[in-house]
Amino acid sequence: MLSNQCVIISLSSYTGDEDLYLQQAVVFIEDAIQYRSINHRVDANSLRLYRWYYSRIWQWGLGLTIAVVLMLAFIERPSSFSYTSDPRFRPTPWEPPCGLTEGIEIVCLVIFAIDFATKSYLIGWEEFRKCKWLIVYILAVSASVIDWALTLSMYCDQNLRVRRLIRPFFLLQNSSLMKKTLKCIKRTLPEIASVILLLALHLCLFTMIGMLLFAKGEQNGEWEAYFRDLPTSLSSLLVLLTTANNPDVMIPAYSLNRGYSIFFILFSGFGTYFLMNLLTAIVYNQFRGYLLMSVQASILRRRLGVRAAFEVMFCQGRGQDATHSEEHQLSDGFIQWEAFRRLFDELDKDRIKEHPPKPEYNSSLLQGLQLLFSHYYVTVVGNAVALANVMCICTILVLDSEKSIAERDDYYMEVINCFFILYYLMEMSLKILAFGWRGYLSYRNNIFDGLLTVCLLEPSVAWPDVSVGDGASGQHAHRRPFPPNHP
Repeated sequence: MLSNQCVIISLSSYTGDEDLYLQQAVVFIEDAIQYRSINHRVDANSLRLYRWYYSRIWQWGLGLTIAVVLMLAFIERPSSFSYTSDPRFRPTPWEPPCGLTEGIEIVCLVIFAIDFATKSYLIGWEEFRKCKWLIVYILAVSASVIDWALTLSMYCDQNLRVRRLIRPFFLLQNSSLMKKTLKCIKRTLPEIASVILLLALHLCLFTMIGMLLFAKGEQNGEWEAYFRDLPTSLSSLLVLLTTANNPDVMIPAYSLNRGYSIFFILFSGFGTYFLMNLLTAIVYNQFRGYLLMSVQASILRRRLGVRAAFEVMFCQGRGQDATHSEEHQLSDGFIQWEAFRRLFDELDKDRIKEHPPKPEYNSSLLQGLQLLFSHYYVTVVGNAVALANVMCICTILVLDSEKSIAERDDYYMEVINCFFILYYLMEMSLKILAFGWRGYLSYRNNIFDGLLTVCLLEPSVAWPDVSVGDGASGQHAHRRPFPPNHP
């Protein structure tokens, strides 16, 4: 926790300008909102660069750069970008000319270098030495540039490209969630090592017992299929540990003697239902503990940022070298720290979204329609109609499951779809009448329903099928639609 002295905040670049204090307070509040560390430069130029670095434009641009450098694998040689995975029908993939993907990649690497240089400058040398991610970041960029230069020097005829293995690191480095996941895995590995060792011993012990129990003999299908040699026995029991081949692995032995099932019951009971569950419990407990620690660290960063902003604004009024108490008089134009913290706790609460007001109509008929179709039960009825639509489609598909596409008569399906689409269109129109355009679009479920209705409406406005009666039998003879210019 920060003390009440202003010296805990780095103000060595203080010039006496009140705007500097205000900029520092704004940046500290932004750090608190985003759960960022306040250990960075706080002079005027660095603050402007800091806010630009964490702006939405730069962060979106950096994310787009990472996406581009990862998608290069689809078009680089050897390319696997094709519409089918069957080698018999797959055409020769397009190979970009030498220098095309390399040019795109060097632009991405330059952006990564700018990102690294900016972040390193903002946090300073002392913090840079503590941050292992940034050290590995510069090593990854340097190795990628060296490998890129080697590729161009060999006229893109390089078989092994090390930088392809490095590319996923750029995604890890830019994602705080993935960093936390890797840290949690690192903390979990020592805890689960003993259980993994116990699983390995359990697997090896039962493998040797199984090879002795199911030795080679006449009509011994268990030995032929699952226990022929050590690798086969080990792989069979390893798959059985996950219950993927259960009970297939024990059927040949069970057919000869039911007593052989005791071997498999003991193996699965101790390995699958005890050790595997113990392993899952340890992993869950470690992730849960790390999640709690991560939440506590985030809350501490937020409180630290708010307290830093408070101290900066307090120093602006009292002076940098003045010593003071945390209790201030409101008559002096200051606010106490507890009130300041409560104020930001209130600002941090979720904002209650208010929908736009409904339109006002003079007609009693329109007022009645507005009252009716703005009610919650209209949405319930709409969901019930959508469920009936799905049930009708499923029923028709089940009835036509044994028929080929040429034998199917889609007349009843088209009639049912036309009825439901007209209902959806009427419901959407009346809701727009009741809520207005702005009020209708303020509900996400209305936006989804409207888009779905428009998508269903587009195939329906095509040229309809012509169905005529058969006369004697009274059945429908389905014909293809005439083109619009048919005489």
